[in-house]
Amino acid sequence: MRFRLRTSLRNKTLLIVLVALLGLVGGLYVLSRAVLLSGFSKLEDDFASENLGRASSALSNEIDTLQHTTDQFADSDQTYAYMRSAAPGSVRAEFPARIFEQLRVNFIVVLDRSGHEIFSRGFNVVAMEKAPVPGDLGVHLTPGSPLFGSAADTSDVTGIVMLASGPVLIDSSAILTSNSDGPAAGRLIMGRLLDADETVRLAGMTRVPIEIERIDSPRLPPDFRDAAAAITPQRPNLIRPEQHDSLAAYEQLRDIYGKPVAILRVLLPRKIYAQGRNSLLQFLLLLLAAGAVFGSVTLYMLERFVISRVGRLSDDITQIGAIGDLGKRLHVSGHDELANLGDTINGMLEDLERVQLERQHERARLAVMVEKMPAVLWTADSGLRINSAMGAGLEALGFRGREALGLGVTDFFFTVDNDAPPVAAHRKALEGQAVAFEATWKDRKFESHVQPLHDPDGTIQGVVGVALDITERERLTDQLRQSQKMQAVGELAGGVAHDFNNLLMVVKGHAQILLDRIPDSSPLRLSAEQVEKAADRAATLTRQLLAFSRKQVLQPRVLDMNDTVAGMIKMFSRVIGENIEMAFIPGGKLSRVKADPGQIEQVLLNLVVNSRDAMPHGGRLTIETSNVELDSAYAASHTSVEPGHYVMLTVTDTGCGMDAATQARIFEPFFTTKGPGKGTGLGLATVYGVVKQSGGYIYVYSEVDRGTTFKIYLPQVSDELDKTAQDSQKKRSARGSETILFVEDEHSVRELVRDYLIAAGYCMLEASDGTQALKVAAAHPGPIHMLITDVVMPHLSGPELATKLTAERADLKVLFISGYTDDTVFRHGVLEGGVAFLQKPFNLKALSQKIREVLSDDPAAAEPERPNLVSNQN
Repeated sequence: MRFRLRTSLRNKTLLIVLVALLGLVGGLYVLSRAVLLSGFSKLEDDFASENLGRASSALSNEIDTLQHTTDQFADSDQTYAYMRSAAPGSVRAEFPARIFEQLRVNFIVVLDRSGHEIFSRGFNVVAMEKAPVPGDLGVHLTPGSPLFGSAADTSDVTGIVMLASGPVLIDSSAILTSNSDGPAAGRLIMGRLLDADETVRLAGMTRVPIEIERIDSPRLPPDFRDAAAAITPQRPNLIRPEQHDSLAAYEQLRDIYGKPVAILRVLLPRKIYAQGRNSLLQFLLLLLAAGAVFGSVTLYMLERFVISRVGRLSDDITQIGAIGDLGKRLHVSGHDELANLGDTINGMLEDLERVQLERQHERARLAVMVEKMPAVLWTADSGLRINSAMGAGLEALGFRGREALGLGVTDFFFTVDNDAPPVAAHRKALEGQAVAFEATWKDRKFESHVQPLHDPDGTIQGVVGVALDITERERLTDQLRQSQKMQAVGELAGGVAHDFNNLLMVVKGHAQILLDRIPDSSPLRLSAEQVEKAADRAATLTRQLLAFSRKQVLQPRVLDMNDTVAGMIKMFSRVIGENIEMAFIPGGKLSRVKADPGQIEQVLLNLVVNSRDAMPHGGRLTIETSNVELDSAYAASHTSVEPGHYVMLTVTDTGCGMDAATQARIFEPFFTTKGPGKGTGLGLATVYGVVKQSGGYIYVYSEVDRGTTFKIYLPQVSDELDKTAQDSQKKRSARGSETILFVEDEHSVRELVRDYLIAAGYCMLEASDGTQALKVAAAHPGPIHMLITDVVMPHLSGPELATKLTAERADLKVLFISGYTDDTVFRHGVLEGGVAFLQKPFNLKALSQKIREVLSDDPAAAEPERPNLVSNQN
């Protein structure tokens, strides 16, 4: 039997080889002809396409040359001056006859801004003499035509226009200054006839025979007409044999309106195809000879070295397959491919054996994983009875082992309602639907999915389902929602804090004045005390609400960047406007940095203003902080960076973005992309200097129309946060006789404090804003001992006012007051350099005491009167 098997294989192999050789001899000619001639035809088509491209490129170059020529005259200061003058017709002096000859243009037309023709002249470049401008050119110079343009349109229009005399290369350019500044003074139109002489010139330039025929010609040759019908937008070129010994390539030419107006043809000899036919015959003869030799040798070698050994190998493989022993191995002699095949099969047997063992282990692991998953997987039969259930979620539901098997769906889901969502979903699954639903399953919430369970024939035999326990996720979602609610409350409270504190200031002050004037025995004293207590409770409530969105503001040098950014959010909201959405994403467990708080605030403000200007139509501004580690790999790609741990501050906007050239200069002093008078170019340069002085780094990432991200890296420090000293409690006389300039934009507060201090013996000067305060100070001939000013005021802020006045009066003492939150005061730079501060609403007696401390140079005066914030450690 083995001998017959080998004999059968030998006979089949010999027959296959003989049939292959006979088929090769009979079919090689047909196959070679199809393949080789196709290749030569492709070469011929490529050659034709290349020459057609050369002709088309030459025509495009002529159009580009004409455009360049037109732009040279249109962007001339002399031409612009002529057109803007009282005698625009003088522009003809720019176009003498020699210009036509030099530029090889057939006509020039100049239109003013209203579209009226100022100058036109034609020229015959062949006869080198004047010629009329084509009569039907005016049709294309009417309003609405691309050549006509508009006063606001400064773009060029170039291409082909079909006139009665034939196609014309034409260009229309706006007349501007040499710097391309407008407004446009008119349009300059130059044209060159695409006639036979021009075609011959193009053919001479490209060394390719070129013909151009207009499509609408009644005498259009048949081959041009067929080409025009065959060319489509998807097939812009057409190449086909024109005659037995020639090949034609066609291309459609479109005018400035996008309409096809002419056909360009290149006619070439078919030398490549003829050479291919000769090569085919020679190649065929060689293949026939080689095939005969190869067939004889192959028959001998197959019989001698392959067929007999393959037969033995097949018998061994059949035996292994019959007994199913994957541990058995083949033994093939030799060192050739058959021996390698035997080794490969042995390797496959080893892999199959290993995979079989791994599959067994994988199934065991999968079973363990399913049992440990925080989910429930089950199947139910067509009667909606559970026939399998697994998953760690079963334990949370109180099922042990196989207790769930055999239960109905209603019992499995602990319900008696046959229309409950789980039961209804199972019925729909039996109808062929996949259903997702949420269900409360024994006080736990599950996200569930059921679908039909099919047998191998596709018949629905039950339901398969999976449920994921989402109880914890729902709890976290509720926490997030509550956190967002608290944040919204804090933001709402911060928005009204200033005005509300001013109102409380008036109420508290007048209540105190009443208490000072009403005897203890008066029945009205209790009412005044209740008013003061109510104002104090309102102030406390305001501070508690603000505590939702504020943290304690730190002293300079060692900073928490989360606190610094949070302290500026309200100012940012006012700066960016309502059309920009702002988000602050603080980093968790943020490390500390060592920097000047005023400088860091200036960095933030500059970046926010920069982002605002990049989003004139609105967008999103995101500020983030986080801890990062810059490793040696990052330092290798950023040469100035030292590896280490940093706090990263990121400011991202969705604005107009910047190109690479702008990013390369963005930190240069006086470089700005804003218009004249809209920017000094020092904003980002200041940012760069502050960051570098703080030992940090700054990088910008931007894409045009996608937005910009600034990333600032400041070194982390392990120092403790700096804290302010305790307020001095020394009591001083509340009265005085010094002259005080009081600046407050709220009339009721200004009136209250003025009257109180006058009663305390002080000489009072008052102003409603910083500008008026400068005038009052300038008009006062005597000394001014102290300036009391609000921090945030229209026109001129309190710190700015103090700077101006102390420059003129070196002995002037300064006390700042503010109804804003403490963070707002810090971001205005008030508490830098030991300047005194008093938080609204304040007690009038506390004001008197503070005045005496400041005037007496008590160090305690430099510590602000800061109310204790209510900290919610949730």
